[in-house]
Amino acid sequence: MQAAKLPITQNRWWRILGVSFVMYVLSFIDRTNLAMAVPSMRSDLHMSAAAIGAATSMFFWGYFILQIPTGRLAGVWSAKKVIFIQLLFWAAISLTTAFVRTPEGLWWNRFALGIAEGGVLTCTIVLIRHWFTRAERARANTIFLLSLAIAPVIANPISGVVLHYGTWRTMFMLEALPGLVWGLVWLWAIADRPGQAAWLPAAERERLEAELAAEAKTVPPRDGHWLAVLVSAPVLLLVLYNFGALAAEWGINFWLPSVVKETGAGIVTVGLLSALPYAAGAVMMVLVARSSDHRQERKYHMILATCGSGVFLFCAQFATGFGPYAAIFFLTLAVGSFLGRFGPFWTLPSEVLPPAVAGVGIGLINGAGNLGGTVGPWFFGVVRDHTGSFSAALTAGGLSLIVASLVALPIRVQRGTTT
Repeated sequence: MQAAKLPITQNRWWRILGVSFVMYVLSFIDRTNLAMAVPSMRSDLHMSAAAIGAATSMFFWGYFILQIPTGRLAGVWSAKKVIFIQLLFWAAISLTTAFVRTPEGLWWNRFALGIAEGGVLTCTIVLIRHWFTRAERARANTIFLLSLAIAPVIANPISGVVLHYGTWRTMFMLEALPGLVWGLVWLWAIADRPGQAAWLPAAERERLEAELAAEAKTVPPRDGHWLAVLVSAPVLLLVLYNFGALAAEWGINFWLPSVVKETGAGIVTVGLLSALPYAAGAVMMVLVARSSDHRQERKYHMILATCGSGVFLFCAQFATGFGPYAAIFFLTLAVGSFLGRFGPFWTLPSEVLPPAVAGVGIGLINGAGNLGGTVGPWFFGVVRDHTGSFSAALTAGGLSLIVASLVALPIRVQRGTTT
């Protein structure tokens, strides 16, 4: 491909996806580093596991609020500008977590962080749709979403070392600062569409605009108000699917370090072992996306990866009694399989919805789906308080993933797109 020979600053794969990737790594670190701080925060703030889980759930209530408004703004105004504003706010709010003194303060802090980060994923998926053709989109989405796998690989070991030599307050301050700096890079590097990118060679710009315009004509227009997309069958099914899947995912994401620690590992070892599932996830995301684009098939790639993750969680609950390495083996398979679903999953709404309303549909799928994050961390905490272990919670997480897979089966797919 001719674009591959361009310098990095003119290559859209490196420039758009690279800068977006780093942006979302920073976002994911700032929303999940609380998990590494939990063991020491619980004693400092005098909170039970259920109370910590409830505080984590507050993030997702805030996260939901701006999904549809930012999705609409990304479609009719500017995804670049919306993300820039949110980037500055979330980094500033994450930094203030270091100054939390009470359980109530933590709840409000997580709620504010959710508002600040709400819509970032939605706007970036819209941005990718504006820059990459249908044949490229699963790989493009996956390169961006690799941030979900890479962020814990980077952050958990670093957080473990910081917590070993310092405090959880120090960790939050140090890990929030890069986001403030990256905002300047974002403003310099990103354009909303190829036609606005002076850095892109004219021939490449014209080719892209022509291909994307031709593809847009193949998506049937929707009658009625743009809000009607919120009750279309594909969107509602993907909302239900995403809710069940993310309830399990966020339960695992948040409590994974605690699950590993309760097998007897030290905090530095916890940081290192907790990174392994996400390293496996990065590999799975690439493999599944390549297969999905090669076959131009999305739904069954997504379903098989999700169902496989549920089966491995069932296995993990039996392995927790055999030490950290047995537990992390099955958790690695579960998290790796789950992350493999993201490329084809986020390609589905981009292919079925017209450009003007794609952001709205993606916003609902992401926002309502992420309300599963209000259930998963809280449920895992309640189970831990009442049973003394995470075994039953892992079983419930596995069941949630399998049910989510079944929910997605009725989505009709014809000629590579949902209908």
